[in-house]
Amino acid sequence: MKLGDFFKSSRLLTAAFLFLIPFLLQAQNYIINNENDVIGQRAIDKINEMGKELFEKGGVNVYVSFNKTAGNISVKEHVSLFVSELKAPYVLLVMFSEDKIVDIISSSEDIEKKFDKVQILSPVPYHGTIKPLLAVKKDLDKFSAAILNGYADIVEQIAKSDNLELESAIGDANRDTLDYIRIIVYTMFVVAFLIYIYKKIRYNYAKKKK
Repeated sequence: MKLGDFFKSSRLLTAAFLFLIPFLLQAQNYIINNENDVIGQRAIDKINEMGKELFEKGGVNVYVSFNKTAGNISVKEHVSLFVSELKAPYVLLVMFSEDKIVDIISSSEDIEKKFDKVQILSPVPYHGTIKPLLAVKKDLDKFSAAILNGYADIVEQIAKSDNLELESAIGDANRDTLDYIRIIVYTMFVVAFLIYIYKKIRYNYAKKKK
């Protein structure tokens, strides 16, 4: 190969690489595990969009790991199996559906201070953004919805802590979802309570007639 041809080929390879960089960055996947493809593609796309923007602006990676069960090992032992794939500083939202375990693991205390872990994992609809969805929905989509909701909450809280503005943030849509959940949950509580009172009254009435 002539020297001129070599430099020409090198320039073409460099140009091709530079052209592909945006696409390689866009392909960043923040879903570490997705057993049985339970997390839907739309949720995956949104998670990757938010994760990519937060990393570009704030330098923090937020990952997701979904599995049916951790088996006979602890959450931390399970995470240790793939921790080498996580780039610090990071936050990992981990869920085991059959074990009914949801946890958030951070690479350092400084990162954990950027969001309210207790609030995000709260089962109370007015506070938590993951467990209330798991309690209401009955189909497989509940995992996609719960993970996306929790992921968005983590990302947006970290961004707010660092005074960052994210174009990909869910924001109002996230709050509307929670309002919808609250209405359903409290309606279910009221209906269940009324049914209990009705059965109690009928039981007492039937008992007095005997």
